[in-house]
Amino acid sequence: MKEDLLALWKIWVPATTINFAFMPMHLRIPFVAGVSLLWTCVLSTMRGGDITHGDEMAGGAVTGSTYLLLKEGLDTFNTTPVEMDLNMCHLNISAAGKNRAGLVAMLSRHISDNGGNVTHSKMARLGSEFIIQMHIAVEPLKAQSLLKSLESKHLASELDIQATQLSQRNTEAHSAKMGMRIHCVGSDRPGMLAAVSEKVASQGMSIEDITTKLRVSKSGQREFVIDALVSSKTLLDRGDLDHVIHDISSLQEDLSLSHFDVRVHTA
Repeated sequence: MKEDLLALWKIWVPATTINFAFMPMHLRIPFVAGVSLLWTCVLSTMRGGDITHGDEMAGGAVTGSTYLLLKEGLDTFNTTPVEMDLNMCHLNISAAGKNRAGLVAMLSRHISDNGGNVTHSKMARLGSEFIIQMHIAVEPLKAQSLLKSLESKHLASELDIQATQLSQRNTEAHSAKMGMRIHCVGSDRPGMLAAVSEKVASQGMSIEDITTKLRVSKSGQREFVIDALVSSKTLLDRGDLDHVIHDISSLQEDLSLSHFDVRVHTA
């Protein structure tokens, strides 16, 4: 990053000049070792120690003309658990109840005992409530009995459960030719998710997965974090891609983001 490069120049350019201009031959190696120790301490102070925000350490900030292009395939953008098991019946379960120890164990055991397999899930305590979102794969012949079992009084007494059946997508018609990972961090304020999702939609791209969270920075500031996987059915050439990235990167200024990162994936 720019700050690292400036720090490197400030330390190593004078140090190298002093070493070769003034240092006796037998002191040059100890002098370089001492400067190396100093540089390690400086770099550690600038970039080390922030485990909570470690996702911002890999890759620099993105401008309108710089981004990371990865040719790692598009399986993440084209495949969900629904497409992975074509011969299974797929259910989405949303549940909420008063938080207590054992809620997840109770629900997941009930699903397992009735032939279901939990694949993709997200669960969190929000205030005094515990929120559960699950994708369940189940053999077609057992799907209706599993759905019926979720209405049992035992579960209903603790969880408000909503279950829906999922249909598989025509992967050929919706196959992604290009994908992007977008990571944003900025001071929390209303409308940030709306702005990012509107910008993605304006480029004709679809959101495959998006998560948000609120966190507190080391300085005590409330930060809003967005991580999104978006896909496009069109493989753009470099010129068009530069234009799209430039447009999306305008979010950094519009939302006063402290960190903005775009990684483009192609097959």
